[in-house]
Amino acid sequence: SSGRIQRFLLMCVIVAKYFPNKGWIGVKNRDRNYIPEISFKIYENTTERLLFHDDVTGYKEGLNAHGVAILSASLMVLDDEKEIKTRTKVHSKDGKKIKKALTYPDVKAAAMSVIKQKLTGNTLIFDENHMYLLEGAWKPGGYAAKDFSYKIHEIPKDKTVVRTNHGIWLPWASFQRKDGDKQQTLDRISSEARFLQAQYVVENAEKPEDLVDGLCRINTTHPQLNIMRMSTGKDDFRTTSQQLCVPHERTLYC
Repeated sequence: SSGRIQRFLLMCVIVAKYFPNKGWIGVKNRDRNYIPEISFKIYENTTERLLFHDDVTGYKEGLNAHGVAILSASLMVLDDEKEIKTRTKVHSKDGKKIKKALTYPDVKAAAMSVIKQKLTGNTLIFDENHMYLLEGAWKPGGYAAKDFSYKIHEIPKDKTVVRTNHGIWLPWASFQRKDGDKQQTLDRISSEARFLQAQYVVENAEKPEDLVDGLCRINTTHPQLNIMRMSTGKDDFRTTSQQLCVPHERTLYC
């Protein structure tokens, strides 16, 4: 409100696993470098949706009454920084795209919607029986339609999903280890460290609660390398919330 440029950044961990008695489960650790203001809103026009709102940035995600859920982790962190520069501009483009995609009652249609809208990030689009993983990003320096690149795959029920803030199918996307760019290199190391910890958690989870509990672990002495970040320094990332989506129950836990 003072007119000073504020940089609201986001990094996250998303995981998913299929449990025979529950179906696909998605969990997310939300990491922020600011104190978020969180609310939940139900939209009843067209398809009923329950969405998690970050009222500082306008970002939103969640699930609909048909059991279609969307959770995402950023692959365009530097662009997210440019997108939201003051507290008064609370119109996350990604949040709007997810909100629109969740008007569809079918998970495949929701997946096609986010692709058509050119949603960037590592994104889970899923229901009880189907899990799609989308990696989408703008090619460096380009924002024309032809510069949007993505890969999407349906994940078999005997596989698990883990993504943080670097590309796997799009290896050039997001943070890279770069000589002369210490901060980006450190951010990439953090993304890789959190990825490996989350992978261990998901592979060993026997029930949905194990995903949540596992993502609360603090495994390293460096606070920014933990899967759950508890830093208190200015502009440091800290885990501000967790979300658990259970399409079988039509439930969003926070």
